[in-house]
This record gives sequence, C-alpha cells and structure tokens, in this order.
Amino acid sequence: MYRTVIFDLDGTILNTIEDLANAGNWVCRRNGWPEHDVESYKQMVGHGIYNLVEQFSPVNSRSPLLLMITQAQFSEYYGEHNMDRTAPYPGITDMLETLRKNGVKLAVYSNKADEFSQAIVEHFFPGVFQVVRGKVPGIPVKPDPTGVRDVLQELNAAPAETLFVGDSNVDMETAHNGKMTACGVTWGFRSREELQQAGAEHLVNTAEELTALILAQ
Repeated sequence: MYRTVIFDLDGTILNTIEDLANAGNWVCRRNGWPEHDVESYKQMVGHGIYNLVEQFSPVNSRSPLLLMITQAQFSEYYGEHNMDRTAPYPGITDMLETLRKNGVKLAVYSNKADEFSQAIVEHFFPGVFQVVRGKVPGIPVKPDPTGVRDVLQELNAAPAETLFVGDSNVDMETAHNGKMTACGVTWGFRSREELQQAGAEHLVNTAEELTALILAQ
C-alpha cells in the first residue's frame, strides 16, 4: 500500500484540455494568428503556461516581450473560463474518497499556475487534498524535483512510500527525479508509448485499477 499519492492535475484527475485550447485559440484570434486543434494542444501542455504560450504563438511572435504580453492575455481569459468544460475523469471522485477513507495522504502537484491550480482543485474536490501546489515563482517546473520535494516535506512523507501519478513523460521523470514510484494513466493527454518510454513502473487504464494498485497490501 502506498501511504502517499501525489497527482498531476491536467490530464490526470481533470480533463482540462478544451478550456486550455479555447483560451489558447482566443489569444490566437485576438492576435490574428492561426488556431490549433485540441489534439495539438494535448502535445503542447504539461510544461507550464509560458511554454504553452510559446508553442501556440507563431515563431516571429516569440520575443520575451511578446510572450509576456501573450501570457497575460491567456491568463486573463483562462482565469475567467477555466471551468467551462473542465470535469473530473470517470471514477476519480469516488477513487479519491476511497483513498481518503483508507488514510492515504493526497496531494496535487502541477505545472499549471498555482492560482489556477488552487481554484480548480478546490472547486471540483473541496477539502480532499492535504496539499495543492502549482507553479510558483522561483521554483522550477516539473520534471525538476525541487517543488515535489517541498510537497513531500509538507506532507511528512517518504519518497519510497509515495506514488506519483500522471499522464506524461514529464510526470514520470518527476517521479524518478524525486525518488518516487511512477504511475502513468492512459486516459490523459499523452500516449501509453510515451509513458512506457519514460519508465513508468505502473500503467493503469481506469480509476478502479489505480485504487487497487494504491491500496494493494
């Protein structure tokens, strides 16, 4: 049994991709740029908002000043529309309640901006997680382990007894960099092959499978 589980947010416990894509395409329309389909956005997300903005912006619009302006546009729109289409994946709410009743420590660690992470998690999962952490100034984004080590310390949790759950290679690398076990979910934004290549120790196809893995004696 894993005593602590740290979850990625986007593509792992919540399907946020339509709201992220809509915000990105709103910025593109505002600036007269080509828009991108949802499948393209699935490959863009995962490294934080600055990286996402850089990827959907045309090459000639990626100077530091323009990216700063574009990021502000994105954040303003996304802040008002980040729960329009977002919803938990099937079985996630019940899974989290089961884990909580079994005494598992639960946390979220995301590359999404901290203010958005806090608001969205509290809206969909009020009072469920002991720690919720997004991107904060001065802390490198995943897969750098600095932030997740802070989460482990706040939880008073041992890495060897912790499962890190995510949907991308970034999450698997974060787990390994933090000396945790990596579990990939196949319902997220990235492929099973990507998770396997990133060295996931476990792959799960449903929330029920994940519950069984975490609580296994």
